[in-house]
Amino acid sequence: MVDLGDATLRLLAAAALSGVIGFEREVAQKAAGLRTHMLVGLGAGLFTLLGINGFVGSDPARVAAQVVAGVGFLGAGAIFRHGATVRGLTTAAGLWTAAAVGMAAGLGEFAVAVVATGVALIVLYVVGVVQWLARGRRQMATAHLEVKLTDPHEVASLSAEAQRLVAPVGQVIIHEIAVGKALVRVSAQPREAGDLMVRLQAHPGVERVTRLDV
Repeated sequence: MVDLGDATLRLLAAAALSGVIGFEREVAQKAAGLRTHMLVGLGAGLFTLLGINGFVGSDPARVAAQVVAGVGFLGAGAIFRHGATVRGLTTAAGLWTAAAVGMAAGLGEFAVAVVATGVALIVLYVVGVVQWLARGRRQMATAHLEVKLTDPHEVASLSAEAQRLVAPVGQVIIHEIAVGKALVRVSAQPREAGDLMVRLQAHPGVERVTRLDV
């Protein structure tokens, strides 16, 4: 059994540590911010305490398992799709992590909860900055070409040829195929773009090659 004083400390730790994770989402202006993460952590810690104190003689892990499943549904609500872009995955993962931190605090595993919060901050801040820098360099070092074909039957062979020319760093995406028309988009290093445009223009069925980033 956990007395009231210890339970209060565990719940405060659950809310505070989860709030540390939620603060980053708040700064990033996400839908699930500081208060949401604090409440998720507090709720997870409370459910964990209820599993320990409220059902004496039963397995507390059964309540904990339901918390994990329930937070999964909550996190799914933070994910939405706009066209080909999926947003909210990091926020959903943050909610799930906040619940895990709250459960650790609810069990009295304060050291584990603190370490997990620290690792989460490293992932959100440090890894996030590294990704941003890498993405910026990649975008600056990439030329985008759009190839319009009058013969859709040539899409497969052109895509294979383009992929061979831009490998390993470039990318080829079939954007549109219609009757009498097809669009293929190719990304490559800027220094290779001019030669690549000449090569692609010479391919059978190509009407024009346009560089989109100029």
